[in-house]
Amino acid sequence: MIVIFTEEASMNAALEGLMGRHFPHLIQGMDWFLIDFNGKTDLEEGFPVKMKRWNYGDPLFVILRDNDGSNCRTLKKRLENLASPVGKLFKVRVVCQELEGWFLGDNQAVMAAYPGCRFSNGTKKYRDPDRMTNASQELAQLTGDFSKVGRASVIAPHLDPVRNVSCSFKVFFKTLQQHLG
Repeated sequence: MIVIFTEEASMNAALEGLMGRHFPHLIQGMDWFLIDFNGKTDLEEGFPVKMKRWNYGDPLFVILRDNDGSNCRTLKKRLENLASPVGKLFKVRVVCQELEGWFLGDNQAVMAAYPGCRFSNGTKKYRDPDRMTNASQELAQLTGDFSKVGRASVIAPHLDPVRNVSCSFKVFFKTLQQHLG
């Protein structure tokens, strides 16, 4: 079982689509849970409390947060320091830089969700989407869809970890595979 804490609803929308495609045999609410918070501050204040009070099964807790230009190692360490005192199994996964970088890492997924959209991961600025500090704006311009939750809902079911060039996405997906099989 896995419990994933996210900072916002668009992450939950993305994870629902991802889990449905890659782990269809698992049941949400039994094998995996998504708990979203209302932003980074709410996440950091709330996830240790939720971990401490969790009394169902023996889950792996995954804390998932956008990096948003922070020092990745410092951010990860801060989140680990918040989770460690709870004494439960956890992993911290940092999305570099924004969730939309994961989508820009898989141009075929974006084009499947938005057939009129044409872009290539071969274009220099999309080769390393984890470095993009404006991925959300880029994706909105490419797709014409300015709803973060809407984009996440339609793109995530098409994401392929093999072709995705986002390193932070690959690390997160590997965590899912290792724990969920």
